[in-house]
Amino acid sequence: MQTTAPRAAGREPRTGLMRHLELPAEVALIGVLVSLASLPLVTSLAAAGAGASLLREMTETERTPTLRRFGTLLVESLRQPVVLFAPAAALAVAAMDLLALAAGVPGGRAVGVLTALALIFVMLVGIRGAAQWRPGTAWRIALTGAAESVARDWRGSLMLVGAVVVLGVVAFEVPAFTLILPGLLVLAAVAVEGRSTS
Repeated sequence: MQTTAPRAAGREPRTGLMRHLELPAEVALIGVLVSLASLPLVTSLAAAGAGASLLREMTETERTPTLRRFGTLLVESLRQPVVLFAPAAALAVAAMDLLALAAGVPGGRAVGVLTALALIFVMLVGIRGAAQWRPGTAWRIALTGAAESVARDWRGSLMLVGAVVVLGVVAFEVPAFTLILPGLLVLAAVAVEGRSTS
């Protein structure tokens, strides 16, 4: 049974208008931090895991997200090689499949559909794995649990696919918001994981 972590020391619970103003700003900050840490692409999973942990701390213990705390979580996340290998492998496979499709391989349409489904599955495992990762948890365990969650909690998986589609539309329509969108995706993933474990 999961227990709620104690509230951060010396911090009064925020309520009313102040809480309504601070929450979007804190989620936006997490989005910016995750975006910047994801720029090398291979660090995107580690950045999402650090952002999810920071978001959970914010909602469970009223801890204000800071650059220093995000950096600490990111370094902890990056200590495990699989967190860099998984995004690199996914990018390599996607690139090879796209090259094969562009070259006009036989059965290209079927390969394209299978590739799209595989990429959706990999994306869901990554998003859900980032939401399940916590400091001290092995990424291999988080990703294995996430892979099982994709089919077991298919409603949550559909919610995350919907979130990715909506955020993609927002990024296309209002590119200025792109920098904070990863924070919203992390928020959606943490909410889905919290819903499936409650």
